Amino acid sequence: MPEWLEIVVIVAFAIGAVFFFAKYRETAAALHESERMKARLSNDLNRYRDVPKLRALRDALIGVKALPTDDEGNEHLLLRDGDLQLHHLVLRREANALGKEGTASYVKDGKEVELQELE
Repeated sequence: MPEWLEIVVIVAFAIGAVFFFAKYRETAAALHESERMKARLSNDLNRYRDVPKLRALRDALIGVKALPTDDEGNEHLLLRDGDLQLHHLVLRREANALGKEGTASYVKDGKEVELQELE
């Protein structure tokens, strides 16, 4: 085989290898970007997974229909969080009119806690 033919074949294979690895890197980068976007969109969906439950809680608290009550007048509500863990809420409705100096509060673990404003 002539020497110039060997050089042409080697150069052709080298150019082919460069194009192959460039295409491989491009495909790997696109796959990586796809996986990153899938994870981001999945996190966005998980963030809003609780919205229907929060709407149901809001409707239950301000709605006309009362929640189930016990003998002491406490209302009971079962909610699942984003990890599908069940939480039992015991609520007590009080009709308090807050003045300018008054603050809203709730009871957590038997202690009175002042309600913080959402920002």
